Amino acid sequence: MKTLTSRQTEVLCYISDFVTEHGYPPTIRELGDRFGISIKGAYDHIKALEKKGQLRLGDNRSRAIEVIPQEAATRRSEVPLLGSVAAGKPLFADENFEGSVEVPREMTRSGSCFALRVKGDSMKDAGIYDKDLAIVEERPTADNGEIIVAMIDDAVTLKRFYRENNRVKLVAENPAYSPIYTQDVRIIGRLRGIIRSY
Repeated sequence: MKTLTSRQTEVLCYISDFVTEHGYPPTIRELGDRFGISIKGAYDHIKALEKKGQLRLGDNRSRAIEVIPQEAATRRSEVPLLGSVAAGKPLFADENFEGSVEVPREMTRSGSCFALRVKGDSMKDAGIYDKDLAIVEERPTADNGEIIVAMIDDAVTLKRFYRENNRVKLVAENPAYSPIYTQDVRIIGRLRGIIRSY
């Protein structure tokens, strides 16, 4: 079986969950609405999943998407959910844990991950909004341009990372916020994906 992208895994999990709840699959339009994409974009995801052996499509019928049974456990995994992190408290302190959240397994394949609740609109132009759950891979380094979770002065922030000569620049994806320049930053991890509830 070919590896799925994070978005393809999200789409497949949504279709599976929809079928479980309603007894029939979503329409292409419902799929597009769910992920905020065009009907063509939704159809492209469906065709890619069909090509990878995850779905079967019926001919010219509205609800003709069939999920090909796989081992369900291989598609989902649980990661710890961290809530609002108070300044001065370690990120992984017991009081920050709010339980766990189920995410597509593709998001967690590269290593240990956790979910962090997004606060504010500083990353909105990257499609990351207030109350989203950021799925973060724990790692202490990052490449230029990656979106990371960093700790600065005991505060946790989600920003795009750039290393400059003798400092680090953390950039918001919202022109209302100025870049943060610092020489003292601790990289907690890099963004693997976003989970949004409607």
